[in-house]
Amino acid sequence: MKRAVRKIHRWLGLLMLVQLLAWMVSGFYFTLHPIVEIRGEHLTRAADPFTPGDLDSTVPLRAIGAALSAEFGAEWRLETVGLFSSGDRLCWRAEGIAGDQPFRRLVALDGSAVLPDLAAAEAARRAVGWLRSPAEPVSISWIDAGGGGHDLRGRSGPAWKVTFEQPDAIDLYLDPWTGELLARRTDRWRLFDFMWMLHIMDYDAREDFHHPLLQAAAVAGLLVAISGLAFWLLTRRRSSVGVRSTRGGR
Repeated sequence: MKRAVRKIHRWLGLLMLVQLLAWMVSGFYFTLHPIVEIRGEHLTRAADPFTPGDLDSTVPLRAIGAALSAEFGAEWRLETVGLFSSGDRLCWRAEGIAGDQPFRRLVALDGSAVLPDLAAAEAARRAVGWLRSPAEPVSISWIDAGGGGHDLRGRSGPAWKVTFEQPDAIDLYLDPWTGELLARRTDRWRLFDFMWMLHIMDYDAREDFHHPLLQAAAVAGLLVAISGLAFWLLTRRRSSVGVRSTRGGR
């Protein structure tokens, strides 16, 4: 019995050695920094709240709809619309589905037209405005829909990427139509994301921890612990029996 338990413990331990090490190292890394710092939330400000007050902005939905029809044609569906502060002006933020793709667009306050998307210079200016501390961008690039790698994982639309050397060599990703901050990414976040991939064993999307590989590894790790405890108990029991036999012989 003892030999069988020892063999199970040894081979499962060897099989799980790398993953157990990955779990411990990644788990330790997760404890080093607050998640707010990992996400870079301390480097950027929150969106400015605004109060429309007595603004007379009762534009009929049909006016906004006409502007969106000019943009998308006939096949679109509006899901939400609301007032939005874009830079130094108010407008309407419309969100919906065009064809089979989601969209976000800004419509002029009088509903006359969809506002143009951000040019590179305007995107850079907006990105500077998102930072808590003043900084100058070192580069700006256009990210096509589906691009951006893991930095924009789970986001389907295009984006402007604005890179700063300080603070923390941060990359800000902005919605090209609304100027909203889509994501903030630093090297610290990317290392965290890599560690998270190792921790949950999702080497593709890095998000799913409900999959058979992780479940099998968890069971194997549990068996390593149980077999180790069983081996210790069997060894301790045999040692106790040996001590009693020796005392009885005396």
